[in-house]
Amino acid sequence: MTDDRQFVERFAEVTGGRRPTGLVEGWEQVVGFCEEGYDDNLDEYWFDLSIRHTIDRMLTDERLSGFPQMGWVRERVAAADERFRAVLSEQRIPARREMPWWEAYVPAWAGPVLAAELRDTYDIRIEVRES
Repeated sequence: MTDDRQFVERFAEVTGGRRPTGLVEGWEQVVGFCEEGYDDNLDEYWFDLSIRHTIDRMLTDERLSGFPQMGWVRERVAAADERFRAVLSEQRIPARREMPWWEAYVPAWAGPVLAAELRDTYDIRIEVRES
């Protein structure tokens, strides 16, 4: 079995069947949605962020740590994380204080639906941007 094939198979084991490129591109897409002003509701926002949990599990799994292919995965995730951090406001959600950083803070701006639900659910006000 080639090293690349072994990596992809091990990656799928760790991530519940995901492929490296698809997982990374999925996170980049969520970040892009947030950069534009996330234009869906709060439940969908939490669902979309769940991909970052899979990424965290993958990044910390010892079964993948020895593969050189993890280099490009880590680089792309780090770049997407940096972009996402730039979108987040300094407002921490009190009810999510124990959550990972990507779920503990809200975007500084979003579409009208998410902005309204953040206001109504957590009393957090963010800038509304129509995409």
